[in-house]
Amino acid sequence: MPNFDSDEVEIVYETFGTGAPVILCHGFAAHRRQAWMANDWHGTLMKAGREAVMFDHRGHGESEKLYKADDYSIPDMAGDVLRLMDKLNIAKAPIVSHSMGARITLHLAINHSERVETAVLIGVGEYMLIPARDPEVMAEALLSDEPWNIEDEAAASFRTFVESTRGDREALAACTRGIPLPLDRDELARINVPVLVVGAQMDELSGDPAPLAEAIAGARGALIPRASHHSVLAENLTKDVVFEFLELPPPEHYEHSW
Repeated sequence: MPNFDSDEVEIVYETFGTGAPVILCHGFAAHRRQAWMANDWHGTLMKAGREAVMFDHRGHGESEKLYKADDYSIPDMAGDVLRLMDKLNIAKAPIVSHSMGARITLHLAINHSERVETAVLIGVGEYMLIPARDPEVMAEALLSDEPWNIEDEAAASFRTFVESTRGDREALAACTRGIPLPLDRDELARINVPVLVVGAQMDELSGDPAPLAEAIAGARGALIPRASHHSVLAENLTKDVVFEFLELPPPEHYEHSW
């Protein structure tokens, strides 16, 4: 599997198709195959004549696992994206992102706007605008030897998700301790790249996407009905609104016979 050295951290990536690249940036505790390939984002982009660029964040999937919170700052993780773009000779590209990946994409849009053609933020909402949760709640849930006793619903949900993706719980605990970085409303108001905020109607982890879209200069918002934080990438309507925003041909969706 292709990989590269991102400031002494091994990052695994894949590309599919030809044409102008679109970078896919997954969320916390996920990985490129679970988030994008399982939901055929790469295939759908290929049919639209674009190249899909996918990778696993540090600490996730097949990329290198690190166990110190300091290794998971938002600027460091955004740096991995920039170094991947440099490796692939991508000067500027749309970034389609989910959850934690959206937080990283916002950092890029604010601090490296010359590299971001457009930013699609999926599975995020108004909770990004309030003080971050205590990261210890999530970290302790991930490391617990008694997951059935986790009381916090959001932490319990992610612990179940991590079990399903077979993530490295110790690395992810370090990540959740390292990534909190409050959003600055003044910085959001100065973003100068097109942004689409896509929320899920049943996303108890992120809240209403409208306040976040309103806080970002010029952003558009969309709400996917009956979708949850973890299911929104699988919804056909999510691809529909994203492809329309990117000015791509309407996506083709697989039809199941059962």
